[in-house]
Amino acid sequence: MFDPSHFEVVEWDDQDDDDGNLAHCLHHGVTERVVSGVLWQNPVEIRLPSTEADFVIVGPDRQWDNLWTVLFVISPTRGDWLRPLTGWPATPAQRAAWERATQLTWPPKQ
Repeated sequence: MFDPSHFEVVEWDDQDDDDGNLAHCLHHGVTERVVSGVLWQNPVEIRLPSTEADFVIVGPDRQWDNLWTVLFVISPTRGDWLRPLTGWPATPAQRAAWERATQLTWPPKQ
């Protein structure tokens, strides 16, 4: 079971690395702030078929404006670092899995 407190650092490649994980995630709208929010705002681990990710997490961003799916691997640099691979706005099925696990409704009631 995924527990973000088991990880010390979120590992990002240099901003100038066009082939790095930061550039790839930004291309999909996944910022460092989105990743931070997903990790600490009611994250739920789900399973996706045919993925090489160690963890697939669904959760809201910090403002609870959007629900995101973010894929991570454990960093080859250190076992207590997480490395984001990619992400996207949560699909309806991913949203439903998050709702089942958290017993919350998305979008949140105002």
